[in-house]
Amino acid sequence: MKQRARPQQVIDRLAERWVKASKSTAHCRLGSEPRRRRLGGCSACTSPQEFELDRTIAQLIDSAAFTRAGVCPYQTVASHLFAGLTLGPEVSRARSAGQLRTDPVVEIKGILKRIRTLLYATGLSRDDIEAISIRNDGARWQALYAIVAAERLLMKALDLFRAQIPAKAPSVRGRTGALQIQAVAHAIALAWRQLTGRLPAKGNIKFQGLLKAALTSIFGDSVKEPNLESATKIAVDRIRKDAAGRS
Repeated sequence: MKQRARPQQVIDRLAERWVKASKSTAHCRLGSEPRRRRLGGCSACTSPQEFELDRTIAQLIDSAAFTRAGVCPYQTVASHLFAGLTLGPEVSRARSAGQLRTDPVVEIKGILKRIRTLLYATGLSRDDIEAISIRNDGARWQALYAIVAAERLLMKALDLFRAQIPAKAPSVRGRTGALQIQAVAHAIALAWRQLTGRLPAKGNIKFQGLLKAALTSIFGDSVKEPNLESATKIAVDRIRKDAAGRS
């Protein structure tokens, strides 16, 4: 039986897809080409259908729920979910409830990836850098040696953090679970506004279907389905309150 991805792994995957799409030279053609050409996306779409969330977005595209020209629903939802579950307004509330949202394994892996890109650009091996830095005390070579040393320390830290990861992710329950659910609702409501030009109204079945798909994709069976109408209302009220506070 295939092991289900943990919530953090799903968010990381959505983030990877969003970053890849933001660097792509292809532009979303949704809203600027005939509907008959849509099959869950525009003719330039390359988004994979790996989560329940993806399949629901595809259905909403085909039903013309999303028609804003040049705004990719897959990329928009992914970016809002990633931001909302790492930097959003619910993060501090979740921390106070006893859960740190930042995943050190993910952060260290990201740093190591950037370090390896930098070292690769030098065209030298790590052994070469170390050998040259011993004979040359120039600032450039000492800086490169420090980067190589930092990479080794970070790899050691990564192994230590990985050893602390529990075999099974905790269930989404209690106050922390409620905050996680609300963070997703807040992110999906922001994405919905960007994709449709308005916040979800009361009784919006299409929005609630998207929210349910996001919760299922991220938390799976570990989350008890909340009152979607209530979660939507709380998210919309907070978005409006935040907007009023900035005006």
